[in-house]
Amino acid sequence: RRGVRPLIETTELTVLQLTPNLEVGGAQETVLMVAKYLPRSGCRTVVGTFADGPLRAEIARLGIPVEVLPGRRHSIVALPRFLAEMVRLRRRLVWVVETHQVDVILTQGLGTLDFLVMTLRIWTGSSVPRPQVWWTIQNSAFMVRREHLVRYPWLLRAKQFSHRLLYRAGVRLVNGVIAVSDETARSFRETVGHVDDAVTVVCNAVDIERYPASIDRQALRAQLGFEPQDHVMTMVGTFKRQKGHTYLLAAAASVTGQLANLHIVLVGDGELAEDVRARVAGLGLGGRVHLLGTRRDVPELLAASDSFVLPSLWEGLPVALVEAMASGLPVIATDVSGTSQVMVAGVTGWVVPPADVGALARAMVELVSDPARASAVAEAASARAADFGAAAQAEQLVGLFLRERPLAVRQKMPVSWRAA
Repeated sequence: RRGVRPLIETTELTVLQLTPNLEVGGAQETVLMVAKYLPRSGCRTVVGTFADGPLRAEIARLGIPVEVLPGRRHSIVALPRFLAEMVRLRRRLVWVVETHQVDVILTQGLGTLDFLVMTLRIWTGSSVPRPQVWWTIQNSAFMVRREHLVRYPWLLRAKQFSHRLLYRAGVRLVNGVIAVSDETARSFRETVGHVDDAVTVVCNAVDIERYPASIDRQALRAQLGFEPQDHVMTMVGTFKRQKGHTYLLAAAASVTGQLANLHIVLVGDGELAEDVRARVAGLGLGGRVHLLGTRRDVPELLAASDSFVLPSLWEGLPVALVEAMASGLPVIATDVSGTSQVMVAGVTGWVVPPADVGALARAMVELVSDPARASAVAEAASARAADFGAAAQAEQLVGLFLRERPLAVRQKMPVSWRAA
């Protein structure tokens, strides 16, 4: 028998963020930032994830509930099992919505699971009103790619076609699509088509309060094994094809003769980590390229660095780049989606074409060889980064949510209530 549900009146919205996992990465850092700043704008926040990870502890320390949902195990190739799994996942999502009295669901790059969440706009099967659903598109290359289909690469075209149709139909059901940059919005519109005004740009942001970090710079550099005269150029990014590590290593190999004190620090981990290590050894860069693995002291590492590089092949809006700019570092980045929105070529740093080893190498030489120019662009970059603060991002999101339910006063159960 269910207990009595005491009702309270509130204008406060409860927002459920759904993310594929809580590993360390740009999209996941966005989840952390939104979870931290939405409450400051008057929203309760819950995080749901389909795979646990190290960021869970940091979110929990903020006092934010975290629900770990069952992960996907079956492909659509095994249709009966796939459908049964989707039914179970949907029931679990409805339970989370009901338990936490969720008003808004904000997905963060879920891919196929975006379409499952979309169905909550039709029917929840519970007494809880249907929540708002907002899809977040975190990347300009948001469609399913070959590397996503390791076991069934022959499904690629069929999945791309079906996803395109589902996105096109889905924009009529969900409350809206949030793109993290202008280029990401353009890519979504061009790829999906017929989305009208469903797409809104809310740029990814960083916790400006943490940058630049206050540290004993020389002590940390010494701890990492660097001399005062060394130039430390850092890259933060998951080890995957998108991030362009291969091109950075090739460029580094070509400039070692000119830049005797240049050291490249790679922060992160991922599927290509062993390949990167092998390339470092093969290019003879063992003493010049340093792999630190996953670190949670990125603000401190950036404060101890002399510059930053991001050789991505595509992006949404790279959080690591804005963090480096907020740290007051001169930066080199490729002219890809999101990056081109953050950077002003020649003013806030060096912008080079993606996959262009020669251009990347020339930018590295120019940055290291011209400290005065590097200092000037670093100052401009720091000022530019202030436009991408997490507080402004949270306010934009809340404005979207309230636009769908302006000045609504809802009767809700206290969140401490549970079925008796």
